[in-house]
Amino acid sequence: MNNPYAPPDAKLADPAAGPGSAAKAVAIGLAVDIGGTTIATVILALAYGIVLGALGASAEEIEAVITNVPTDSGFFYMVALGGLAFSMLGGFVCARIAKRSELKLGAILAAISAGLGLALGGDETQLGTMISLTLLGIAAVIAGARIGQARNRRAGASAAPAD
Repeated sequence: MNNPYAPPDAKLADPAAGPGSAAKAVAIGLAVDIGGTTIATVILALAYGIVLGALGASAEEIEAVITNVPTDSGFFYMVALGGLAFSMLGGFVCARIAKRSELKLGAILAAISAGLGLALGGDETQLGTMISLTLLGIAAVIAGARIGQARNRRAGASAAPAD
């Protein structure tokens, strides 16, 4: 006898997520890379300014130190590492959204990010440092895209039906 109040027998599940838009993947990856780097730099500059202020530096001295950061300072290395971390995260996000052609889209993202970095970069007196950081940024984006690609393959393999 059929019970009209029984739940349906259909197996209900969310459909598997398909590949995302390549343009959306690159745009969001770029936003994570550039936006995250900018936010991290501002937060680190504020923290460094607070430390310098606590040590007795005047507002003018703090501004001079933060706007003319020597490349051999701890603050420079922290900002550079923060930027590289967000570049890697941007590549990872791009790959995870696209779920296809991850390394190609990561290379596109790296090229756009590098171009923006060079266009918006510092003065020409630190050209060697800027080129080095640009190359490291490209490597970080590609590494993030590669990690995202590996995660996509693992997720695809675990979602495959078992026979």
